[in-house]
Amino acid sequence: MAQTPLTHTSGGPLAGSWPFKQSIDTTSSARSLGHIGSRIVLAFALIAIAAAGSLFAFRVAYSNEIYPGTRVGGVDVSGMTRTEATRALQAKADEITAQRAYFDGFDQHWAPTLAELGVTADIDASIDQAMAIGREDSSADRLSSVVSSLSGERDLPLQLTINPEKLSNWSATVNNDINLIPHDAILTVENGQVTILPESNGTIVDEAAMQTVIEENLLTMQAPTQALPTVFKLPSIHASDLEPVQALITNALSSPVTVTFGSQSWTIKPEDFGQFVTTSIDPTKTGAESVSIEVDQESLSSWLNSQFAGSVNSDPKNARVAWDGEKLFATVDSVDGAKLRPIAMAEAVSASFLGDHEPVQIPVTVLKPDVDGDNLDALGITTKLGVGTSNFDGSDDARSINIAVGAELLNGTLIPPHGTFSFNHSIGVIGPDLGFVEGQVIDGEKIGRDYGGGICQVSTTVFRAAFYAGMPIVEGWPHRWRLGFYELDGWTAGLDASIMQPEGDPFGGGDFRFENPTDSWMLIESYVEYPRVIVIIYGADLGYTVDVSDPVYGATYEPLGPSRVVDSTLPAGTMIQSEWAAPGMDIVYYRTVYGPDGEVVLSDDWETNFYARGDVYKVSPDMAGQ
Repeated sequence: MAQTPLTHTSGGPLAGSWPFKQSIDTTSSARSLGHIGSRIVLAFALIAIAAAGSLFAFRVAYSNEIYPGTRVGGVDVSGMTRTEATRALQAKADEITAQRAYFDGFDQHWAPTLAELGVTADIDASIDQAMAIGREDSSADRLSSVVSSLSGERDLPLQLTINPEKLSNWSATVNNDINLIPHDAILTVENGQVTILPESNGTIVDEAAMQTVIEENLLTMQAPTQALPTVFKLPSIHASDLEPVQALITNALSSPVTVTFGSQSWTIKPEDFGQFVTTSIDPTKTGAESVSIEVDQESLSSWLNSQFAGSVNSDPKNARVAWDGEKLFATVDSVDGAKLRPIAMAEAVSASFLGDHEPVQIPVTVLKPDVDGDNLDALGITTKLGVGTSNFDGSDDARSINIAVGAELLNGTLIPPHGTFSFNHSIGVIGPDLGFVEGQVIDGEKIGRDYGGGICQVSTTVFRAAFYAGMPIVEGWPHRWRLGFYELDGWTAGLDASIMQPEGDPFGGGDFRFENPTDSWMLIESYVEYPRVIVIIYGADLGYTVDVSDPVYGATYEPLGPSRVVDSTLPAGTMIQSEWAAPGMDIVYYRTVYGPDGEVVLSDDWETNFYARGDVYKVSPDMAGQ
């Protein structure tokens, strides 16, 4: 194979030519150098592989520990876990922050610890930087960090910080020691008098300079020793700046302000208003322009509310209404209520005092009653829905009185849309305050006496009106015993409803309640036409048809045997029969209420279980047992 001679590619005389043999020798030398280079590369590769393997093993060995050769703040933390390093560095931090600084000035001496000056060590951050060595993102950086640590070149700083609030607190204490604290001129209002406390120049600790001094010394982890850095401070508000405001407030407190509500009026004294007057400083302005009058409206409104709400606030009162045969009319007019608006009143009172001292009409929110006598059509009452009657002929005077009182209290009761009528709540607490007297009552299993005896005649009559009007009965309690009063005028047994007001909790149970199922109000009219009670329910026309079955009789129970009750008030030899035996029985009525289109609106029943009774005799003590 022929060897091509080397030529100068740019033309011109040949710079040199090489005999064929010499070309062969040169190629052989290059091959020798190539073999040597390959060996060097291979050697380095083998070293790198060994180093990588060693580094991996090194990292595994110190996976949860700080790498060797690492110091923090001069503390050797090599090979320590985070917990061990925390203990070691905390001890170092305590040593540093326990050092005392020394400051002199104003013939006084202060020696606070660095901790008292707000110096603290961030142990976690200091350990984080130590743990990061050898755990960098790139392998080259990791190798460099490891080599640097092993050479002992890694001495990291202990991270120290200064708490400005703590430094400020210490400075405030020193300012008190110096007793040259500057202050602005101050305006005060006490008992209607406006005075100005003049301004004062002063000297205080220069906190910015103090922080710089501490930071510079912490670079060497030492506490400073030097003169106390202070700053001379001038006030920003002078007495002359407050004089115009003093004149305005003095004028405001020169006379009282009258407030009125309806026919009532009161006077607010200047000293009462003055306790809520202050001045404010606008830091963006200077001199007199920076000072303005302020009224603590929140505190003033609270004070005004406490002073006047009791005389101003009132609940609205519903009109009392009745049915005249065609429509509603008000028997007692409604009354609007009022609620004081304290914030609006505070603003009005402030404006008057700071202005022309004109009287202030107390601002209120008008509270409208639910039943407005001027708008009775809004109640939606147009139709007689149901009527109930009962006859109490033969009742004694006490029972008759209680029936009349109960009917009067019930009369005019209004039931709101979808509200629930409560007999007990409608008449109130049964007692002498409402005109009730003591009369005969059923007390558990016996006849007794209590206030309101006979009131169940009224609740029974309401029940009948509601039952036959198709109202949903929410709560009802038939009498335990069959009583003749409730079967007069052809009423069959079992159409009665008792009520009870437990002692201590008059509305805790034993009530008669029914629901108003409409979007309109309902009216209960109740009155006595001796010897009858009449109850009428008015409301919106529901178009109901109510079907009530004849009584369905169930089991009957034999009368009980006779019993005696000893009455110590009876004369000797007396025996009087007070109760008569009667059998018990079960009875039920079924009711179906149909809507205007014939659909069933309600289907329920009214069941009564009359207890059996025995003859009861009242006897004088000497007749007991005979």
